Amino acid sequence: MKNQTGRFRRRHRGSILWILFALPVLGAADCSGGFNLRLPDPNVRIIAFGSSTTAGPSTMQYVDYLPDLLSEPANAFANEGLGGETTTDGVPRLQSLLDAEYFPNADTLIYWQGGNDVIDFIQAHDPLIAISPNSGLYLFNTELQALLETVDANLRAAINAGKSSGLNVYLATFYFIPEEIFDCAATPLDVIFPLQAAVANDYIEKLNQRIRDVAAAEGATLIDIAALDATLRADLANYFNCNHLSAIGNQIAAQRIAEVLQGN
Repeated sequence: MKNQTGRFRRRHRGSILWILFALPVLGAADCSGGFNLRLPDPNVRIIAFGSSTTAGPSTMQYVDYLPDLLSEPANAFANEGLGGETTTDGVPRLQSLLDAEYFPNADTLIYWQGGNDVIDFIQAHDPLIAISPNSGLYLFNTELQALLETVDANLRAAINAGKSSGLNVYLATFYFIPEEIFDCAATPLDVIFPLQAAVANDYIEKLNQRIRDVAAAEGATLIDIAALDATLRADLANYFNCNHLSAIGNQIAAQRIAEVLQGN
């Protein structure tokens, strides 16, 4: 028995050492103290990175439509959306993802973030969404400019992270909110009213202008989802709630994203 044990140890020592070495590289501890094993996926070519615009509450995300629209297999796409995430949190997550080389054959990054930065700002400064940032009565111009500068810097960092990893980077603008009485968990009453939606859309336009400016300055390709406004807001069925598209709305967004990826 002693000799058999010795032979087992000699025979498997290399395998055990390899496993111990590989675990920190291939996995990471989660928030609960557990361990998540993640292996590189050589099939992925297109990384969809964002917040709930990318992985939201609808039954179908825009990424789910892209395989058919682009005539690509489903495993060529990675949905790396994380609901509730701001650009401040998103950039280091993106950098970590790229540094780990989980997608060694990826060539495209679709980056769609910034909406939660604005939502958090509104909740902190004007939760009733009562005064437009374009109004002469608006009290938070200094704070808003600071937020937009932060988003600006984070967007540039995301683009540079993607380019440094050899990716073609695409930056998406945000759709506007229907100016209707509509479900909205982001407000104190869980509903948004037309005048509030109009104010929120003024914030979104300021965010979109930053996204356009950064894309132009940093050489990223713009996917102007905001330009679909007439189509999206023509039908409430295109929205899951005030700040998420429905499956149908995501299909409309996906069609535009596919067109831009194809150079149209």
